[in-house]
Amino acid sequence: MKAILGLSSEKILMKERVAALFAVEKKLHLFVFALITICLEIFLLVKGDSYDLNRGSFVLTFILFFFLYAVLEFILHGIVENKAIPLFSLIPAVLMFFLLKVNEKWSDIAIAVLLAVVVRIIFDYLPFRDKVILFGTFVLDGSALYLRMYWTAFWGDKLLDKLLFVALVVLTLSSIQHIIWGRKEGGFPFNFFLLLGCFLIFIPMNRDPIDWSRLEGVFGNAADATAYYLCSVIGDSEYTVGYGSFNATGSRISNSDKLQLVLESVERPYFVYTDAETGKKMKMRRVLYLAGGKGVDGKALVEWLQFLKDNDIDKEEAEMFSQISKLDVEYVYLDTADEIAPAGALVLTNQDGFIEKGRSDDRHRKGYKIKAKYLDIDYGSPLLVELFQNPKGSLIDREPMTYQEASEYYLSLYNQDLKDVMNASEYEEYLKQTDMYQIYGDTEGVSDRMEKLASDITAKADNDYLRAKLIEIYLRQYTYNTKAVGGHNPDSDMSTSKGMADIADRFLFETESGYCVHYTSSMVMMLRSIGIPARAVIGYRYSFPFEIQENYVVEANCAHVWPEAYIENVGWIPFEPTSAYSTAGMYSWHRNETIDPETENEIQLEVQDLPDIPEGAEQQETYKNEGLQLIKIIGIVILSIVLLILVIWAGAILARRIIYKLASPEKKIRIDVEMTKARLIKESDKEFKDRGLLSDYLKLAPEEEQEEIKQLFDSYYKVVYGND
Repeated sequence: MKAILGLSSEKILMKERVAALFAVEKKLHLFVFALITICLEIFLLVKGDSYDLNRGSFVLTFILFFFLYAVLEFILHGIVENKAIPLFSLIPAVLMFFLLKVNEKWSDIAIAVLLAVVVRIIFDYLPFRDKVILFGTFVLDGSALYLRMYWTAFWGDKLLDKLLFVALVVLTLSSIQHIIWGRKEGGFPFNFFLLLGCFLIFIPMNRDPIDWSRLEGVFGNAADATAYYLCSVIGDSEYTVGYGSFNATGSRISNSDKLQLVLESVERPYFVYTDAETGKKMKMRRVLYLAGGKGVDGKALVEWLQFLKDNDIDKEEAEMFSQISKLDVEYVYLDTADEIAPAGALVLTNQDGFIEKGRSDDRHRKGYKIKAKYLDIDYGSPLLVELFQNPKGSLIDREPMTYQEASEYYLSLYNQDLKDVMNASEYEEYLKQTDMYQIYGDTEGVSDRMEKLASDITAKADNDYLRAKLIEIYLRQYTYNTKAVGGHNPDSDMSTSKGMADIADRFLFETESGYCVHYTSSMVMMLRSIGIPARAVIGYRYSFPFEIQENYVVEANCAHVWPEAYIENVGWIPFEPTSAYSTAGMYSWHRNETIDPETENEIQLEVQDLPDIPEGAEQQETYKNEGLQLIKIIGIVILSIVLLILVIWAGAILARRIIYKLASPEKKIRIDVEMTKARLIKESDKEFKDRGLLSDYLKLAPEEEQEEIKQLFDSYYKVVYGND
């Protein structure tokens, strides 16, 4: 009879354990996922920018290991029943924590691994766990909504936000059903709500507005608002293109044709020019840059007028590369408080009047409209490029124009009144703004190799415009790739110089491929490193069609980031280093017929001396080594888990043998009977229902064993019911 010790548990018990793991644990895992996501967001809001953390990677690692610890507990409970089993998960967790902590890049993952086991143990020993999950769900609902409405968190621009609200919907519907109907028959199982959640994950944002014209009054407004809100929450995935802010990290993105803006213009969507070689009339379609969060840049206009005045530009010459244009912008599925308007905006108005700031106090709803008057400048005009490089007149110790002089000059050039843009006091304030180098010259995070590269590229240039142009040309050699990576720090973004420098350094010297975020970060930081103020502008780059339309649709695919360089005595000039887009010279209006050959060839001569793109093979090898190191760490942890299971299994067998050996004869008989029953059920292929009678078990035994087992059962009955 001793031989039957150590056999596996009953089939029924095993099935119950599997059901518990994959049924009860589902609700627990969703609750813990929502809990850790919300708590992490609160932690980061409190810490602000002082703590760098990749939210998605942290939460994914946490919930993955939370589940793995549950599997490990399930395996260990199959070997031995003990309330201390959950604590054994600490062994591999602590081991993996220290192995990952050695590498600074994996320190956050290490914390997630350890935190997962701590939370797992807490919920294993938590009394009234079901009630905590039931009522805690509503607490999480309120917390998430509060963070969303008052702290601009969880706005659906990341996949993690979307998964959070899907999890909360599933938990909330299940909890409401439980509170109202309890466990009555006919209620929906939890799997039903999970299926609903899976459906919500894949619902895309509607490309076109929903037509609620059949609903009127309050109901129509409520329905429209609800549709827009749900589209914002469900939205696209974490890395889908579209208008955002400077929290762009440079991670991989996917395309989207989601409708974001509708433009209306009475002007033709193209320019007509005479080709210099053929003499034929040609069309050049307009390219429009829409900047977000800038508003009206009065300082830029003041410097533009002064630049033209210094170079004795008259109305006829100004018309060759600039004009005043008008445009109406309507928001559709765009969730932002930023005012999005054409770059070079002179006057912006909405339904409330003039727009004074680049960002509103509240987020704009679908249907919000902006009327814009802006200065449309052809930065690729050969005449203008010549002025940028070889300005006429003395620019040293010049006397700026007075407000009256500027007003008269502005009127003579564009037949517009300057007072519509600014008054005399505002003009004087703009003249006093001379801190561009302090505001846009921060070089924090710029590496020595990046600074050296910028110096090498611009070594032979004799003016700031040419230096900026050479950097633009150099960067356009890099490969455009939307399946890119960000900086060395996963949370580095474009909101800080340090973040841009990190993204740029990795792009320039290691990955050597990326999209507008990488190109712009690189150009801004390289310009700053050689003493030229630079800034990044986020918005859209839209190419008009050749056909005149009533309105023009701007999709999420048009979202873009580009750099601007501040050239002394000229002002802000935009550049296009992103290789997937045309430069200003490629879509110039071609209105100027007198091109200076020396000016035209100057840049081309400098381009021949540009340095080669750095080799990235060494870093790629580092990636391979880091990957190999991670595989080794995982292997060590898996080996430790296997050894742990073997130790517990061997210990359980040894403990059972010791208990059996030290037990009284009566106790030994009881143990033998229980183990015999388990063995007979396991070895039998018949369906068995336990009625509490040992004679039923005897029928399952092979004929050659029945006599011996009958003697065991008889002895058991004597022990239980007899006095001997």
